[in-house]
Amino acid sequence: MSIDPAHLPLLGNVEPADPPSPVRAASVLLLAHVTVTGGHLALVWAKTGQDLSLFAVPLGLIVWFALSVRGGRDWARLAVLLVAPLVLLLTLTVSSGAVDLAAVALSALLVGCSAHQMFRADVADYFAQAGDQADRV
Repeated sequence: MSIDPAHLPLLGNVEPADPPSPVRAASVLLLAHVTVTGGHLALVWAKTGQDLSLFAVPLGLIVWFALSVRGGRDWARLAVLLVAPLVLLLTLTVSSGAVDLAAVALSALLVGCSAHQMFRADVADYFAQAGDQADRV
């Protein structure tokens, strides 16, 4: 059973269309954000020994949303922009030095650039196609 009105798999169409390059770039930027944040959290854990398991779920959600954005899911654009800033705020709570703040700033830059790529006017049609398929069903 699927919660998608078009009854397509949650991670995208079985026969997906090739996404436009800004959508692919946004997906890569979001995955880079997860990588940078994961590396930063590994450094924080090595320095302090804090339990950072709280970050596993939101980072996993960002990976899922990045793949869903690439699959043309319009809802994933908004969802990733709700979860990613929360991860950035949580990361600020465990940051203590200049290197930590630089990693958070880099992650914020990656999220901002991906948001710009996802909401460009020339990619609106790509996300509208998925909505049109849902309306036809």
